[in-house]
Amino acid sequence: MQPITGFSLLTVRTDGLELNPLKMPLYFNGQHTHTFIAGLVIEGQYRCVLPNKTSGYLVITSFDCPFEESTEFSLLDEAFKLIATTSLAQMYDSFLLYAHWPMTDNRLRLHYYGQFVLDLVMTTGSSWLTFQPKLKLVEVIDPQSDPQTASSLAELAQRLARIDNIN
Repeated sequence: MQPITGFSLLTVRTDGLELNPLKMPLYFNGQHTHTFIAGLVIEGQYRCVLPNKTSGYLVITSFDCPFEESTEFSLLDEAFKLIATTSLAQMYDSFLLYAHWPMTDNRLRLHYYGQFVLDLVMTTGSSWLTFQPKLKLVEVIDPQSDPQTASSLAELAQRLARIDNIN
């Protein structure tokens, strides 16, 4: 997975019509992709290799709601067609994404506030007709065993301690 910066969301309409807050128009390098994805804020975006060995994109979004924050994951093919989605959301709970980085070609590490660490894994689910890409969230049991994750956990703890000392 390679971090990129080409995607954006249309958050304000100029024609006076109201946007659907659940699905936003997705743009790539300023051009409409004719795809709509969940979320209001892009938290991350990656160029990736899909399970069928073709190129694709992963876009991570949130709804910018600090008390019930969720994360949406949208997997797109090279033509920007939405081919898989998943989300991390739970009523009356908040999942605020702190950091993320690629672990392998098909695995992305997600570090949330509260020392919560997950991996987003691209897999292939099979049906009797085709092999469809799927996104699966897996909790990381021993995040301290990975040096980059341990560093991210320590950095967040230090940041939160500084905030506590100010108050």
